[in-house]
This record gives sequence, C-alpha cells and structure tokens, in this order.
Amino acid sequence: MDSHTIDVPLPDYIREAAREAARTVIKEHIKTCQVGRLADRVDKLENRFYLVIGAIIGSGALGGSVSAIIMKLM
Repeated sequence: MDSHTIDVPLPDYIREAAREAARTVIKEHIKTCQVGRLADRVDKLENRFYLVIGAIIGSGALGGSVSAIIMKLM
C-alpha cells in the first residue's frame, strides 16, 4: 500500500516539478527562438563595419602618404 509515497515534502516536490517544467519550456524556446539568428546577423554586420572602418583608415593613411611624397617631390 505504501508504493505511492513521496520522500520530500509536497511543497518541495511541487517546486521541483515546476522547475523541471520551466527547464523543458526554456529548452524548447531556445530551439525555435529567432533571437539566435539575429545575434548571428549582428555579428556579421559588426565584422563588415570593422572592415569598412579599416578600409577608411587605410585609404586615408595611404592617400596622406602619397600626397606627402608628391609634395616633397615638388
């Protein structure tokens, strides 16, 4: 007759069941959430932005160097 006993107090059992349900819901949400893909897109945009900033700085340095050389030759 004692095959349906619970070793932990009932409130703790309910709390643990709720935690497990929440973990399951969160795992399912992570699989289908669009934010993960958005983070990937933002990372790609950041890399492109850094590339453009590097090109701007590089072209400015190269242009300044070339114009300085030309001015010395004149």
